[in-house]
Amino acid sequence: MKVIVIGAGIAGLSAAYRLTQAGVDVVILEARDRIGGRVHTDRSFAPYPVEFGAELIHGHNVITWDWVNKLNLRTLHWHKTDDSMVRLEDGRWLTMSDARRLDPGFDVTRSWELQDQPALYGDEDFASYLRRIGFSDQQLRYVKRSFANAVGDDMHYISAQAMLTEISVDDGPPPSDLLENASDDYRILDGYDRILDALAQSLTINLNKPVKSVIWGDKGVHVETNDGILSGDVALITLPIGVLQAGTVRFSPVLPVIKQLAIQRLRSGPVMKMVYLFDHPLLDQNIGAIYSAYNPPMWWTPALGRNADQFVWTAFLSGDWAREILELRDETLMLAAGLAALRRELDQPELNYIRAQVINWPNDPYARCGYSVTPPGGMHARADLAAPTPPLYWAGEATAHEGTAATVHGAYLSGQRAAQEILNQK
Repeated sequence: MKVIVIGAGIAGLSAAYRLTQAGVDVVILEARDRIGGRVHTDRSFAPYPVEFGAELIHGHNVITWDWVNKLNLRTLHWHKTDDSMVRLEDGRWLTMSDARRLDPGFDVTRSWELQDQPALYGDEDFASYLRRIGFSDQQLRYVKRSFANAVGDDMHYISAQAMLTEISVDDGPPPSDLLENASDDYRILDGYDRILDALAQSLTINLNKPVKSVIWGDKGVHVETNDGILSGDVALITLPIGVLQAGTVRFSPVLPVIKQLAIQRLRSGPVMKMVYLFDHPLLDQNIGAIYSAYNPPMWWTPALGRNADQFVWTAFLSGDWAREILELRDETLMLAAGLAALRRELDQPELNYIRAQVINWPNDPYARCGYSVTPPGGMHARADLAAPTPPLYWAGEATAHEGTAATVHGAYLSGQRAAQEILNQK
């Protein structure tokens, strides 16, 4: 059996690794000139690795740790309560722990100790749900700045049912040991690309091969790239949801209606970063993050835990925050807007950077989004997207279960799941 994997992101690499270990003939087609997809470690921007894509391990017992331990990689635990600064709406500038202790309304938006109130039948959006259970306007603004920004879109576009599922994974009894304490975040000091390189070491990967079309049927698959057609028995599709929605890869015959509906039902959230390098520390060097009152609402530094004389600060923004910055269109203007917000937040009007870069995932033709978001009424879309349609199989973070979607470990597990589905048909 010959398997063609479309995409060398973490899902594609995970699946190809598993299949190759099982003795299957696998070839990966990747549109970019590098592996990793939305996992992208840069080693030229600063004196240490900087993540231009996925940045953190979410949870201290997720599958990613198998590779961290196998490769003996160094990590740093992000102690959010102690090393994060928060600007409360009354102007106070506090550590996360002090903000939570002194402002019970703010604390609820971090602890998520909510009343046992399900989402309305048919699902409602997260903002409507929170307002219905008593959240104030101020609390909704806090959620927009932090939790919803991390989820990847405005609260009105996010399923309340999906968020309640995620919150129960974060704070309640984990459904499996792979999801335990998913709210703990860790940075790989040696770079996420070390895991990518280890996965890819024994794989056949063809770079610079954007796929134009996939012809599929009882006799196998024929995948058209920019320099010809590759044939196989099976194809594994790991394209980002934004690419699938854009229709830049044609399927012949067209995909089943349930698959088309799943693709269109999920949201491809606008997620971006603006990364700045400074020649001096902006804050006490034990401070690793800022929850800002301005746009961008979230900043963090990969310089934490390093003996460095140059300091990277990364702005992370999604949803309406990202849309506002993207309206500027020009990256110079985007970076200026981010710097102006940081100057205002820190009261450092003369602050300037050495270099800076915009990572604009929505504008990337091979991503077209940051990651997937479940909208109201979309709870079945991920499972429908993941379902096999032999000889086509499906993986990627958008196919992962709620609570693991939009994460590296979710994408990895989706690749393992799809590989097993293929092996079961062998």
